[in-house]
Amino acid sequence: MRVALTLNGRPCEADARPADSLLDLLRERPGIISPKRGCAPLGQCGSCLALVDGEPRVTCTIPAVSAGGCAVVTLEGLPAAEREAFARAFVAADALQCGFCIPGVVLRAHHLLERTPAPGRDEIARSLDEHLCRCTGYRRIIDAIERVAAARRGAPGPAPRTEGGGGVSLARHRAAELVTGARPFVDDLRRPGMLHGAVALSPLARGRVRRIDTARARAMPGVVTVVTAADVPGQRRYGLLESDWPGLIAVGEEARCVGDVLAAVAAESEGEARAAAERIEIEIEPLPALLDPERALEPGAPRVNPAHDNQLSHSVIRRGDAAAALAASAHTVAGVWRTQRVEHYFLEPEAAAPSAARRTCRSRPTPRCCPGPPGARSSWCSTGGNRSACIPSGTR
Repeated sequence: MRVALTLNGRPCEADARPADSLLDLLRERPGIISPKRGCAPLGQCGSCLALVDGEPRVTCTIPAVSAGGCAVVTLEGLPAAEREAFARAFVAADALQCGFCIPGVVLRAHHLLERTPAPGRDEIARSLDEHLCRCTGYRRIIDAIERVAAARRGAPGPAPRTEGGGGVSLARHRAAELVTGARPFVDDLRRPGMLHGAVALSPLARGRVRRIDTARARAMPGVVTVVTAADVPGQRRYGLLESDWPGLIAVGEEARCVGDVLAAVAAESEGEARAAAERIEIEIEPLPALLDPERALEPGAPRVNPAHDNQLSHSVIRRGDAAAALAASAHTVAGVWRTQRVEHYFLEPEAAAPSAARRTCRSRPTPRCCPGPPGARSSWCSTGGNRSACIPSGTR
């Protein structure tokens, strides 16, 4: 479906699939990168914020087809002087670390200051309720927004320091680009002719794969190829400490978690890749899953990883006299408690983008920073911040 809207003051038309969000349309068609894909499609983190008909909206929750006729403004559409003012204030206040959430925060602050030129700290904090930031603790973000408000009223603001020695707070490297959304994260990278990947995962925590049929996926529009373990001629296992993670589960093997990959699709767009991955037909025989660490340690429990026993190691930590401390305590509590899974997690999506260039290292190469033989092709991988790890690809 063709969607016509006004984007940053200019007419824009783009094709949208029925399942596309406004965020998908902005990032894939015009190539706008300041709205970030964080929690999409949940609308909880605020990273994908844009002004839609003058109001701040999280674009991952807006169907692209419903945006027809709307006026959409992203951070790229603010006047250059406005973006520069926010960049200087945020850099001077050191109000960013990884920077992933900041473009959405800046656009929200712009909307607030247009309506309330001199907001108090509590009002600024309330305006940020829809924004998640795992790095800064918000205090310095509020400091920066106050500085922008003061500068609009004519007050001089401190300039970011770019030179100095010990004890001098210097501007974060390329921080201004992070504030304005101009510095790309891995998910923002685009290369000529680049394909997009999507994977089909095991639907069960444990099961034996009986059949993987990729015929329907291969016939989908935009699909270039679909691969399974049968297409890998060499080693299929990799890892950090040991090469014991299965890259692809083969027919006849066990899938041991819902994150195990059964097939991978390469297509001309992300939407086409994901749609094709959903068309892969998987037949898997359910097996009893290990969902409890105590159960996994019982004799005869199936191995979570066939390369290891379930108990990888046994450590004993002794410090002081625990028995005496417990005996002298006014109260002691013993029990088993279960809680939901909560992780101090980054907003940036895990992503990787291959580089066509041969590997080089600007510093002295080491196995840690530049593994693999010299000249190997490399990939850019997200690391939870606006930093990328350059790792070898195609070297095995």
